[in-house]
Amino acid sequence: MSLLTRISSYSAKPALVGAWGVVTYAELDGLIAKARGALAQLKLDRPTVFGLVGEHGPASTAWLFALAEAGHFVAPLAGNSAEHPSKLALINAQWIVVADAMEAKLLPRVDEPSTHPLFAQLREQGAPGLVLFSSGTSGSPKAMVQDFGKLLASYEARHESGLPILALLGFDHIGGLNTLFGALASGAPVVVPASHAPADVAKAIARHRVAVLPASPTFLNLLLAAGVTDELSSLRVITYGTEPMPESLLLRLKAAFPRVRFIQTFGTSETGITRTESPEAGSTFLRFEDPNLEWKVIDDELWLRSRTQIAGYLNASNECFTADGWFRTGDKVEQGPDGTLRILGRMGEMINVGGEKLMPAEVESVVLGVPGVADCRVRGEAHPLTGQTVVVDVVSFTSDQEAQRSAIRTACRARLARHKIPTRVTFVPSVSGVRMKKTR
Repeated sequence: MSLLTRISSYSAKPALVGAWGVVTYAELDGLIAKARGALAQLKLDRPTVFGLVGEHGPASTAWLFALAEAGHFVAPLAGNSAEHPSKLALINAQWIVVADAMEAKLLPRVDEPSTHPLFAQLREQGAPGLVLFSSGTSGSPKAMVQDFGKLLASYEARHESGLPILALLGFDHIGGLNTLFGALASGAPVVVPASHAPADVAKAIARHRVAVLPASPTFLNLLLAAGVTDELSSLRVITYGTEPMPESLLLRLKAAFPRVRFIQTFGTSETGITRTESPEAGSTFLRFEDPNLEWKVIDDELWLRSRTQIAGYLNASNECFTADGWFRTGDKVEQGPDGTLRILGRMGEMINVGGEKLMPAEVESVVLGVPGVADCRVRGEAHPLTGQTVVVDVVSFTSDQEAQRSAIRTACRARLARHKIPTRVTFVPSVSGVRMKKTR
């Protein structure tokens, strides 16, 4: 059964819940038909590139499905961003759809279609295309093109579920689209909070009895710091990814949510989100359980090959893909027993102190376990003798910074090798959004 057929079959069940109210699956099906009609009026004689500006919502979701069904190429672009014009120019979008809750406007942009070989390849295959952009934290955003039909088909075997799920990750993010497509394939309601502020997220969870919360460790730490855990009694499952989970944070989360099941997820924009399982509760190791994915570890780096991976980059070298289709993720991993892995961080984040190497996540896990620490970021800094030294930026609850600094150093000396101990502790108002993150 195709994903669109499944959506139609859920009829009166709630599909999308947000500031617009509650939209049922039948109403979403009607919005898809409306978008389908608008496309038919354009009388396009070939697959065309569209930019879709919006957030998680009824109209934007309807247009995603309608464009895929018609065989076009679409780039979701979330919110109002100064980067939108350059991204639209890069993909040579001929049309722009601006979606706002229940309505959408269709605007022409250019006359000539894109001639990029990746689009031509999908046209020859008769496949719709999805274009996602990387975050650009390590350079200009990369535009990734994949077969949208294959991606949507990977959700067709989902089991039906009525558990409300929160849409926290972005509409232009593989994790956010995975939440959307996975929930709609199973007939579950997708709840969209007013904003990503912890208070608004907690309010949405409490009001709509959300059972599943997909989030990053950083955001989960913010929830703990905001003191809103008492409002989240409806949660049954918390999935976490996009960055390594510090063991100390996972322990604090399990203490705050003793009845919640924690599931580590993994995925990349290049290969898609994959099904995983943890060997035991509280473990930061994972095991891939996905027939659509192959994996191996080469020199401590994770390599992946999947059926839903991208065709390539529009604006960057494809050197991270091997000739036989393996994607070198750039993730440093530790291998455990029985085919398990632990993600340690990005290879580029590795700190080299006089020839001794370490990953920031192992130091962050210790610092986050110190009472009074709300958040932290560990990084390498140039040093004339050792090449690099370890420094940590800390967001603290306490006003006595000297006592906090002393507690951090004491904890690090007790649990870390000498070269891993921070030589400088700096107190900052925020570290959110600074870490180098990859879509997982």
